[in-house]
Amino acid sequence: MVLWEGVLQGIKGVGQIALIVVPLMIVLEIAEGNGWLQKLSPYAARPFRWIGVSEEGVFPLVVAMVFGLTYGSGLIINHVRTGQISAQEAKIIGTFMAIAHALIEDTLIFLVLGAPLLLLVVPRLLLAFAMSHVIYRRSLRAGEQPPSP
Repeated sequence: MVLWEGVLQGIKGVGQIALIVVPLMIVLEIAEGNGWLQKLSPYAARPFRWIGVSEEGVFPLVVAMVFGLTYGSGLIINHVRTGQISAQEAKIIGTFMAIAHALIEDTLIFLVLGAPLLLLVVPRLLLAFAMSHVIYRRSLRAGEQPPSP
């Protein structure tokens, strides 16, 4: 009996997660196809200048925050290969992504489970900005060429 209840609760949990993740993936495809995320980059770049991320670097960072590491990492690799961002900027973005990836998706999932919004978002963002700023400042002290935010 307990096993059956566990299976039912597991199926219910997977269903709740699917109700969040599937629409987010659809929105991602629509946003990518219409170039909406790229149009958002100039506005989203402002708070990231403090950590040394350029406008070109914001697009993969925002994608990673919204949709997770897989999409964000693919964009970072592409941006480094095409010379849109430097390896140093990729390190800063990678630091931020490691802490604040899938911020929207994870938050929605945990909100459904009853977690408080501010405790889900604020600590992750503060830590991501703080650690990325530390990496940025260390790179400046090491004499590396900073990105031009």
